[in-house]
Amino acid sequence: MLGIIGWCIEAEVIDSVDAFKSLDIDASKKYLLVSQTTFNSKTFDEITDYIEKKHLTNVVAENTICDATRKRQDSCLELASRCDVMLIVGSKTSSNTKKLYELSKKVCENTFLIENYKEIPYKYIDKKTIVGVSAGASAPDWIIEEVIKMLENLNNDMNEKNEQAEQAGTMHELLENYGGVSYIRTGERIKGTVIYVTPEAVSVNINYKSDGIITRDEFSMGEVQDLTKLVKEGDEIEAQVVKISDQDGNVVLTRKPLEEHKVWEELEAMKNDGTVVETIIVEASQFGIYGKVKGIKGFIPRNQISINRNADPSEYVGKNLKVQVLETKNNKGRRQLVLTSRAIEKQEKEAKDNEVWETIKEGEIYEGTVKNIQDYGAFVEINGIDGLLHINEIAWTRIKHPSEVLKTGDKISVKVKSIDKENKKLSLSYKATIKSPWALFLDKHQKGDVVTGVVTRIVDFGAFVMVDDIECLLHIKDLDWARTEKVTDILHEGQEVTAKILNITRKDRKVSLGMKQLVEHPFDKYAKDLKKDDIIQVEVTRILLDGVHVSVNGNIDCFIPIAKVSTEKLRTPAQVVKVGEMKDAKVLGIDLKGKNLNLSFILEDKGDEFENTEAASYQPEEANFTIGESIGNALGDLLK
Repeated sequence: MLGIIGWCIEAEVIDSVDAFKSLDIDASKKYLLVSQTTFNSKTFDEITDYIEKKHLTNVVAENTICDATRKRQDSCLELASRCDVMLIVGSKTSSNTKKLYELSKKVCENTFLIENYKEIPYKYIDKKTIVGVSAGASAPDWIIEEVIKMLENLNNDMNEKNEQAEQAGTMHELLENYGGVSYIRTGERIKGTVIYVTPEAVSVNINYKSDGIITRDEFSMGEVQDLTKLVKEGDEIEAQVVKISDQDGNVVLTRKPLEEHKVWEELEAMKNDGTVVETIIVEASQFGIYGKVKGIKGFIPRNQISINRNADPSEYVGKNLKVQVLETKNNKGRRQLVLTSRAIEKQEKEAKDNEVWETIKEGEIYEGTVKNIQDYGAFVEINGIDGLLHINEIAWTRIKHPSEVLKTGDKISVKVKSIDKENKKLSLSYKATIKSPWALFLDKHQKGDVVTGVVTRIVDFGAFVMVDDIECLLHIKDLDWARTEKVTDILHEGQEVTAKILNITRKDRKVSLGMKQLVEHPFDKYAKDLKKDDIIQVEVTRILLDGVHVSVNGNIDCFIPIAKVSTEKLRTPAQVVKVGEMKDAKVLGIDLKGKNLNLSFILEDKGDEFENTEAASYQPEEANFTIGESIGNALGDLLK
């Protein structure tokens, strides 16, 4: 009825014609009258008669009472009218059984609703009493038969054993003394003798009209493979009744409930002792996994599965797992078993870790796995223990983040830098297991090699060039054969350059590079066709107190001493030349080795002492004051 009401927008429940009369029937609406299948057919007829009498044409009545129920009710009513005592057999919660009881009660005052033979009201029955029996649709046949059999035995006993009945004191005791067969009920504990055993089932004589059957699955809380190895014919066995009669007429028995109390006591002891047992995981959910211990299904919460917090419960199904009893809850009479495997895993890991801490050695190299990466470094697991690989120990070159070199799950070799056993700390180095860039550079390059690199920094005295992860110095004087005033006139950061290794200082780990060394010296090219006494054009570039610097061919720097500037005796060359002036100069000598020219502004042949073309070049010291100061001091009055 509740189901029907749930589907209806508007519904009213009535149980009599008076209840129907109290309804407010709206003539503009249509109504449907239906009945519970076990409803009193007489009452339903009374309601339909009233509908016809009042001409309620907008009310449609559908008789949904079960035909078998209707016939049962009619038969019950007819039988009850002829009996002194009426017994209605069935469940006290059954609707159709209650309806039979109510109908019978109307015509037979001594009507009783009973569930089995033990509830027969013997005090209302004597040898002259006419007893009628009816039953609800759900009442099992064997229960009805038991009630009828008890009444038949009762009738015989009353006629033949009246004296014994008086001594017994009650009709129930009399019934127990006769019949030779015990009477059992569901849930009752009984004892019997094993009469037959197979690997799958045990047959038991329980002093009942049928034998009891205990299947392998119902024999024990634990796993049973073969019953013939546990019991034999003639063994006395105790069990609990599950069902009075199965499809073969046997009494279905179980031993599990008898063992359960004992098993829970054992589980409690296991919890206190910390006993470790194995279980097969049979089920998984998002909250955890399930396995059986001593036949009791236990729950392992997700946070108790493993020390790995990210463990996937579904991966454990079908696997054997070591567990301990964590809790044996009793929630309102319902026992709950909570297990843990994490505690065991933690204990085993601690034992293994202690062993590793005793055997690991400083300075040794071990294989490890990158487990976690942080801004300051990475954690690497070695034989189950974690060590810190600081960012400074990851690479020989500077990196901003460990992820530039490593990723989680990488298998790497690391060297143990230091061990703190007391605080369980391990310091590791990855770069110590690989050759440094400097070592690799030395293996690959030597002095005189031509290399390619990228300009990383520019300073006043030159530029730094990265070659195979080594920063090398390219000095300003080695950029070009011509004098370079600014490095930025030739180079910029990020520029790729080719240079020659001029020097490698192993002790200081320094490398010097040169670019001009890759091209022919401009002096060599110019001097090929030059000979002594040739007259060439030069440009005055600097004026000193003791001479002037000139540029030959735009890229060869030469010095002309003051004695070769003029035939006149001068206090400073500025008296006769100026910067930027183009002048003719005579070649007095060519120094091929020193890559210098001996020049003179005096073009007339004065019998110079420079007879040898290999004459040593003159290398004067540059004045420590400017040309302006020189002119001001030496020719102040003249310039004024």
